[in-house]
Parts: sequence; C-alpha cells; structure tokens
Amino acid sequence: MKKIEITVECTSCGGTGVYSGFAEPKGVAVVCLGCGGTGEKKLSFIPFTKRKERRGIKIVRRSKGFFLPTGIGPTGGSVTYAEFKRGKMPS
Repeated sequence: MKKIEITVECTSCGGTGVYSGFAEPKGVAVVCLGCGGTGEKKLSFIPFTKRKERRGIKIVRRSKGFFLPTGIGPTGGSVTYAEFKRGKMPS
C-alpha cells in the first residue's frame, strides 16, 4: 500500500504560525516550533487494509498500561494468538 501525504493545520499553533503562552509577555509571540511558522504540517500515513500477522506470538493478554508508576506488562486472562486473530479478546 502506498503512503498518503496530506497537509493539515498545525495543532500547536492552530494554523497561525505563531505561539504565545505563559512565557511570552502580553502582545508578544514566537515562531511556532511545531510548524516553523508555516501554520501547516505534513501528515503521512498508510491506509489500513487489514490487521497484519505477528510471528512468534502464542498468547495475548491485556496490558496494565504504559505509565511506569501505575504498572506495566501483561495482566488478566489470556487467549491464544489464533483465537485473537479470529476476534476473541482476553478478559
């Protein structure tokens, strides 16, 4: 599948090209670091067609999360990878 590229409004500055926050004095702005002052960004993506297979996986479990202080790694019940590919989710 071919990568698609589109131009989108910069989310850092709302398309203005400038940023004014708590560090800038009243009436002063800086060139947006997100877009370099253009107000736009290029967004590229590959359209999703189907879920890809991953080799070497036998069991699928839920994740505790991605924030180290609250815990990471697998948790709860499990399903086989074959079951997961058929649509079954772990409890």
